[in-house]
Amino acid sequence: MQTTVRIPVLPSVRLYLIYHYGERLIVSERDYPATLIRNMLEKHCKTDPSQVRPSQKIELGATIDIFIGKREFSSLGAYICNDNIRLFSELINEQIRQEMYRFVNHPNRQDDVVDYNIRRFQDLYGFDEDDLSFDTLKRWYYRERERIKKRQAKAQNFTSELFLNYSSFAV
Repeated sequence: MQTTVRIPVLPSVRLYLIYHYGERLIVSERDYPATLIRNMLEKHCKTDPSQVRPSQKIELGATIDIFIGKREFSSLGAYICNDNIRLFSELINEQIRQEMYRFVNHPNRQDDVVDYNIRRFQDLYGFDEDDLSFDTLKRWYYRERERIKKRQAKAQNFTSELFLNYSSFAV
């Protein structure tokens, strides 16, 4: 039995997913969102009435359709709990943040002004000010930059204590 599940997502997540993967996600594909969904699917518990006839109790502003084929439906199920739905939106949001940082710092960017590059990123995906505002994207950018600086500082202070000689592993 093939089925389509509609889950709530944030409007910015919906625009991002439609831009990259189309109107509906297919669980059998080998991409990041499909893998997340595949790992979040559960079988319906027949003793719990909320899972037999599931109704989502959260509203995030938009929805996306997920296509589940026969094989995945029989082996994985078609139920996704509310916590996993929130987690899915958060993880895709994190992916948007990281992609925005790479977009702004790309070596072939049109100019070096961060604000203009953030606006270009916003226009690329069609994010409205209501969905994902410029101020939010700019805040994300500076936070991500600080995280990367902290990671690089930790990596520079690292001293190795064990060295492996690769020639001894050769057969």
